[in-house]
Amino acid sequence: MKHKLNKFSAGVDYKDTRLTPDTPEFAAALQRSPAGCLPSLAINGERVVCQSLAITRFVASFTEYNGKTPEETLLIDMFVETLYDLIARYDDVVKEQDPDMKVKKKESAYKSYFPAFLSKLEMMLSNQSGPFILGEQMTWGDIVMMSFFELKQTPQYGKVDLLSTFPKLLTQYTSVRKHPGVERWLNIRPKTTK
Repeated sequence: MKHKLNKFSAGVDYKDTRLTPDTPEFAAALQRSPAGCLPSLAINGERVVCQSLAITRFVASFTEYNGKTPEETLLIDMFVETLYDLIARYDDVVKEQDPDMKVKKKESAYKSYFPAFLSKLEMMLSNQSGPFILGEQMTWGDIVMMSFFELKQTPQYGKVDLLSTFPKLLTQYTSVRKHPGVERWLNIRPKTTK
């Protein structure tokens, strides 16, 4: 979602193709992908690249959502990579097959390491003059953060409230959602089951 939202909210023209895993089109898309994974992006209808964050960074480089200096780019990357450390840690919960164990692991995650990671992200926002990673300028990193916590509001994740005790992250999340391009995307995006 993050790379599509990044493109849409910045006004970048693109074609959004949704694929179902048990179709020949899905298999063909995996074959074209350099790493055999999705999402992928065809640049000018030719070169195909993959990996969600790589695509997000690439698209951001053509928009106002990227850092204007190497230091700003570093701050965005630091925030996103810390968030992805949390996502990687949570992968154990996502892959758990036993439903009862999954519930236990999820509850444990939300009580133990989620608050520690969210505290780090909250601290990164504490020196900013505005709600975003770079203060008043929304970045692709802010969109990544919003996308992650938007997913946590879905039934499959238990609609868990993780941000209420982190006021800066909550403000960041709501500020991204209120951005006109983001708000428009959230209202018209295709509905998917996952």
